[in-house]
This record gives sequence, structure tokens and C-alpha cells, in this order.
Amino acid sequence: MHDKVTILIYTFPEKGDEGAAFRKIAESIARTWKCVGELKTVVVASHSFGDLDAFAARHANVAVQIEPSLVHGDIRTMSLDCIKRLYRRFETPYVLVIQDDGYPLRPGLEEFVGKVDYYGAPIISDGWKRKFAYAIGMGAFNGGFSLRSRRLCAYAAKMWKSFFSKFVSEKTFRRGEDVYYTTWLKFLPMTWFKFRYPSERAAFRFAVDRLDGRVTPQEDVRPFGVHGKLAIEEFEKRSGSGFADR
Repeated sequence: MHDKVTILIYTFPEKGDEGAAFRKIAESIARTWKCVGELKTVVVASHSFGDLDAFAARHANVAVQIEPSLVHGDIRTMSLDCIKRLYRRFETPYVLVIQDDGYPLRPGLEEFVGKVDYYGAPIISDGWKRKFAYAIGMGAFNGGFSLRSRRLCAYAAKMWKSFFSKFVSEKTFRRGEDVYYTTWLKFLPMTWFKFRYPSERAAFRFAVDRLDGRVTPQEDVRPFGVHGKLAIEEFEKRSGSGFADR
């Protein structure tokens, strides 16, 4: 996996609160390395601070990239960076995006690499609208813990610059970048010919996100990863009896 996947995580803490923020991302990185190995890891930070610099100095596989446009408390700034610049932040064919509440739960990354261009937990609420959306290939997938191809990331940036930015102001952009990657891009016919997205079941095998209880994980699948507080609690509650590793 070392030549195929880069791990990437964002951090944009408030000045003076860097220590607490760093402990959370360091824990996520440690969980990820335990499951997939110490792959090359990129930390995209709003500014440099001691704990992060020391961490990078201790680990040769860790690179820090400073992005001043990231603003504490403004998730929009991270979303726009993922849309416009994510493909520049790694050189491997795939990137595994993690967060302080999104990381793998078990080994098995190789099961997903090379299959589709974007893996993430299903994020449409249960019900007929959900069934219809995934049936026609318009299901949306979470980005907080996701596996993306560099090809798709480059395409996302190109289409934002050449098309979507002409209709959407960055100042008023409020949708998550995962919706952009997994829904907006699908309205462009070229996307269907060039890129592949997973089925709902395959996405659930990759990861689960409970989304305030509005998404029910599949009972017979133990996901590779998890995103969100509720999903983490759900897994911890059921890990001994409810998830079958199959």
C-alpha cells in the first residue's frame, strides 16, 4: 500500500488551543497506522505549532503542509481546499482522508484500493428517497473518512474552476465537499464515463456514519472504518456481538 495510498488529515485549531486539537488528530493517525501500516501521512494545517512540528520531526513519513486559508470554526474553508487543491497534496494514486472522528477500525484497506474512485459512508437518510437515490446512482457518500482516487480529485478541481465556480460563490458555498464530489459532479455527463462510485452495500462495508441516527448500518457487515460520534458509539456498543467480519 505504501506506493498506492497516502493518509491525509486536516487541522485548523484556534490559536492557543493547538494542544487539545493535536491530541485528537494524533490519536486518529495512530489508529489508522495500526490498521493500515505507517503509510506516508500528510497533515494540512492552518498554521505551524510546536506539537505538530515535533510530531513530524519524529516520523519521517509525516509531511506538514500549511494552508493559511483554513479558518478555525469555518468548515467551508476545508471543503473548498478539498475541492480546489486536494489533488496537489499527495502523489500516490489514492488518498485516505481521515479526521479526528473518522478512521479505520480494522485492517483491510487493500480490499478497496483500485475498485472505485470514491469510497465513503452512505449519508442519505433512511426511506424511499434514499432507496431511489442509490438505485439510480445518485447516492451521496461521506468525506470525513473516505478513499479517493487522485484522478477524481484532479477532475473535481478542474470542474470547479471551469464550471461550478461560475455559478457558485465561494463566500456563500455551504455544502460539504463530499456532496460536491459524490452528487454535484454526477450532473456532468463526463463523470459517468470516467469515474466509478460504490453501491450502497459496498459503501457500508467501507464505512458507516450514523448522521444523528438517520442512517441505519447494515447488521451483517462490519465496516472497515467509521465517521462521526454516533457511529463510533454504535460500533463500540455492537462490536462484541452485532458485527460479523465477512
